[in-house]
Amino acid sequence: MSFFALLWLAALGLGIGALGRAVVKKGSPMATWMTTGVGVIGAVGGGSIIHAILGNGHTFVATLLGVALAALLVMAITSWQRTRGEDS
Repeated sequence: MSFFALLWLAALGLGIGALGRAVVKKGSPMATWMTTGVGVIGAVGGGSIIHAILGNGHTFVATLLGVALAALLVMAITSWQRTRGEDS
């Protein structure tokens, strides 16, 4: 995977993290930097997984999976932090 593809996925992850933060607003127990960091990790991780499985030439699929994984990670961690906070 090229450097620019990783940079593209990281930028998408930042966007997904920011969107997740905007949607949840005040009720989010996750810090802003953590939301964007999880978005970047999810996007780059998802894109890398697809690249490892399918190889070069599947940038669109890698982007879609990266965005989906980033959004799912942000939602899962936010949900987990909320339920953990309610139990305490």
